[in-house]
Amino acid sequence: MKKAVKVIIPLLLAVGLGIFSFYNYIDGYVVDSSHLKMKFGEVPAGTEFADILVKEDWHRYPDGAVNVSFAPTLELDENCELAKYNEDGYASLILRHSLAVLEEYKLSPDSADNHACLGLETGDDDIFDHIHHIKVAYCDKDGNILGITDEAEVKSALFGRPEYTIKADGSKVELDTHIKLTFFWGVVLPGVLGAILLVTAIDIAVKERKKSEASDSEE
Repeated sequence: MKKAVKVIIPLLLAVGLGIFSFYNYIDGYVVDSSHLKMKFGEVPAGTEFADILVKEDWHRYPDGAVNVSFAPTLELDENCELAKYNEDGYASLILRHSLAVLEEYKLSPDSADNHACLGLETGDDDIFDHIHHIKVAYCDKDGNILGITDEAEVKSALFGRPEYTIKADGSKVELDTHIKLTFFWGVVLPGVLGAILLVTAIDIAVKERKKSEASDSEE
């Protein structure tokens, strides 16, 4: 029994690591870190789009400067309520930071598929390595704020590559983080370790068989 256990344990570990590696390979190890997706439940009547309010001033324009070009599909004025908003340190991510472009949005109180997508201008830099407090502002077509969610404190991913989705429903908001391991950590390393354990299991089985055959011949 002990001889069998010596073979079975590394064999099972090898199979497990092999499955883990294969799953990561077919599931994909590339994440879209260049976009920030937003999904919505209940939104105020008259909502045309939504923006993220952030507390940290990373990449924030100095002296209250505004850049409406980061919302190219909207005709916003630099003096709209969203552009001027600055309460408790919170300000518009789209209009007051050189971080995100409003690329797509569909929000309506009657829609079951309310969503938006921001294109991030941060390169390989994880936005939530620097920004840890967010709110969501619901706005009409002129940039007037119709409602603001509660505050959510977010944390950056400790390992792997994160893909973020902000989920807002009325006054509630949360950040959903989906982490995928890099190709090395998710595919290569477990595959190599699995192969080593498989070879180890085979080696142990061969040695135990030789010992058994030698013992039988002596008898």
